[in-house]
Amino acid sequence: MIRVLTVALAIFLTSGPAPAKTRKPKPAAFVQSAAPAYQFSFANEADAENQLLALANHVRAEAGVPPLQWDEGLTRAAREHAAAMAAQQQLSHQFSSEASVHQRLTAATPLHLDRAGENVAYAATVDEVHDNLMHSPPHRENLLNPAYNVAGFGVVRSGDSLYIVQDFGHGSQINTSQQAENMAAESVMRMRERSNGAPLQRLDGRAARAAACSMAQADSLNVSSNPGQYFLRYTIMQPEVLPGNAAKTVADRGLRAFAVGACYSRTASYPGGVYWIAVVFY
Repeated sequence: MIRVLTVALAIFLTSGPAPAKTRKPKPAAFVQSAAPAYQFSFANEADAENQLLALANHVRAEAGVPPLQWDEGLTRAAREHAAAMAAQQQLSHQFSSEASVHQRLTAATPLHLDRAGENVAYAATVDEVHDNLMHSPPHRENLLNPAYNVAGFGVVRSGDSLYIVQDFGHGSQINTSQQAENMAAESVMRMRERSNGAPLQRLDGRAARAAACSMAQADSLNVSSNPGQYFLRYTIMQPEVLPGNAAKTVADRGLRAFAVGACYSRTASYPGGVYWIAVVFY
């Protein structure tokens, strides 16, 4: 939603309502009939971005919250969106030519983002916008949210005012297929041990990986099964976590071996990315 305090502000959370409709910022005296060309002086705007990040981490430290780590991809996304707002002289989380906030941010960074948020604002100075963000409960919540660990801030000057975008996320490194397969395999072996079953032999997983990548490419779990007694297929954010229905299969006394395949992919169903896992039991 758009909130107008001393400066114009807006907030977005992936768990919240749809982004507010685009509106012109206030005070109205700033809005001109013809949009002026915005200027981007990297040194000046970059200094403002660094100052905003320093202010954010200062208040997070006071609140006992870990600092935000600067992310190059999120910074690039924030700058591009700030430039779009300056060109339109409007505050918005999504213009007609743009993807959604979550899609913009997940596409911008190599990290896996399972949570994202955004503040947008415009003001005359960095101190002014930070003060007003901190006095607006939902914007303050974004700044102090302990779930966020990465951020990218973008600042673009238009006339005497600054258009500001603060993008936040909870990011984690994406595991390689081999790493994800090893994590899932270790979980299978631990679950088997807890069931008091005989240890399972782990087989070569190339065929299982091909099945997992086929599922990712099709954006569907409904692909032809590999030959085996059981074929467990699922999507998961943490590859070390097995689905709830795995315990009964893993405990089967008739099993002797298994193979694991994993494929990380961003798809239409999972724009933020997910691990596609195939576990074949023999």
